[in-house]
Amino acid sequence: MTPWPLAILFDFDGVIVNSEPLHLYAFQEILKAESIILSEEEYYRELIGFDDRGAFRHIFSQRGNPIDAKNLARLMARKSEVVTDLIHGKKYRALPGVDQFVRGLRRHYPLAICSGALREEIETMLDGIALRDCFTAIIAAEDVTIGKPDPQGYLKCMAELSEKSAVALTPRNCLIVEDAPTVIKTVTAAGFQTLGVATSHGIEELAGATWRVKSLNPAEVAKQIPQLKIHL
Repeated sequence: MTPWPLAILFDFDGVIVNSEPLHLYAFQEILKAESIILSEEEYYRELIGFDDRGAFRHIFSQRGNPIDAKNLARLMARKSEVVTDLIHGKKYRALPGVDQFVRGLRRHYPLAICSGALREEIETMLDGIALRDCFTAIIAAEDVTIGKPDPQGYLKCMAELSEKSAVALTPRNCLIVEDAPTVIKTVTAAGFQTLGVATSHGIEELAGATWRVKSLNPAEVAKQIPQLKIHL
């Protein structure tokens, strides 16, 4: 029998690091200058799973005021500046169990990240939690033409990881670790199996995932997916 999985693809914000509060703060500050109030409840209900481009478009569309390309670029640049300042101020941390889980998996599987965040943000935070060396490939917001929840990023991530690790990967032999129900839905339709992590949403909202956990504590994940090799 062919072993499963052959590779594991991770989301970043809300899965590897607790960086959603940084993005929430940045969006709130930027939008306040545009006379738009974004509540914490709306952010977690509506925006988890979007990249910055998609999030701004969604917010302005919800207010009945579609945003043009010039203003979108301006807001995205300003938001990146705010988040970068917070990152350099170490205003983030790895989520519970992540360090042991990721390091336990890397002995058995090639690992990659697919995120709607910018590459500089991802790599700086990975360096900050000392996990950069664990991931063979990273697909960031600037690497795709259509952001999450579209599965393009994960498909590109899989292809790049397959090339770099010399392992023939397909959606069927990869596991995706995600916290966004909208993304879980689209990647499942693309043929991936998923592990939903209840960090940004309640576990009942992750019903579309193949497996669901409250955290990436290795013991908790092992109970759900006993065939997963985790070196402890």
